[in-house]
Amino acid sequence: MRTLVLLTFSTALALAGAAQAQDFTAIGDRILSDPTYLPLQGQIYGQTDYGHAQTDGDLFDATGARTAATRDIVNTFGQTVAYGITNALSVRASLDYGFGPDRRFTPTGETSSYRDGFDNPSFGATWRLLDQNAHPVSFDIIGDWAPDTFPSRAVSPTRDGTIASGGPTADFGFALGRETRVFTIRGAFMDRYVGGASTLDPANGASTFTPSYWVPSLGLQTQTRFTPRLSANLGYGYNFQGRAVADQTGTGVPFTNRIGDNQAVNVSLNYHFVPNRLVGSLGYEHMFYDDRNEAFADPTADVLQSRSADTFSATLRYVFR
Repeated sequence: MRTLVLLTFSTALALAGAAQAQDFTAIGDRILSDPTYLPLQGQIYGQTDYGHAQTDGDLFDATGARTAATRDIVNTFGQTVAYGITNALSVRASLDYGFGPDRRFTPTGETSSYRDGFDNPSFGATWRLLDQNAHPVSFDIIGDWAPDTFPSRAVSPTRDGTIASGGPTADFGFALGRETRVFTIRGAFMDRYVGGASTLDPANGASTFTPSYWVPSLGLQTQTRFTPRLSANLGYGYNFQGRAVADQTGTGVPFTNRIGDNQAVNVSLNYHFVPNRLVGSLGYEHMFYDDRNEAFADPTADVLQSRSADTFSATLRYVFR
């Protein structure tokens, strides 16, 4: 983990060093691949992406003994559409479909289950309060809402599980960015409201209910432009995941789910097939999770999980006027 973090930030320093010899004149262009991009008035922006995420973990019992290894894979196809109402205000909608197996490896053998389905759709808006064309930086206010649209169902021996979370979410925050001819840096603070969620277990007809909670996050994104067509993005994010209390309504056994914080580093390479009209990107992200703990009134039933995740992605961004 340390090696990966050091390598990622060494790459960032190398990119910044390479860009130092270039032109750092401030600009306010709407570059399609840039972290600060926002559609202009009347523009229709689209983003189509595919992601392959693999999460590997280990499960431990209350004594600290390792009981199982897990490997969860999710393939996701996503579509986002945005429209510029004005040069400073845009609205968007997105929808993802995912599928993949969940595997568990124990001393007695391997079990496998499968999940698929749509995640809840998301609707949002961004208002550019300050534009870099008239100010030293850009400043955006951001909001998104994902209503509880699709049911959440756990896997069972006779039925596949679903992808949806089983509850609504909302994101609120702001972002500050500065763009130059060869380099962009953007920092963001977001606070996510995770509404009460219910997941059905078809094996016994019970539902696990998770009360609402908040997840603040910090993020940093950069882009280095090597040529007018070729660029690289590098980013880091930290989520203060906190904890949630869940109640297994079918059995009436409450437990505290300490989810743990998580952080991610990501990198992508972008190429403008049609300058500022069609951009393709290949990306990679590694997610570091703190340990997750399910704590019961009977401590002998406690479960601890350690995990990490890798995601590879391919994205097309395009804009129409």
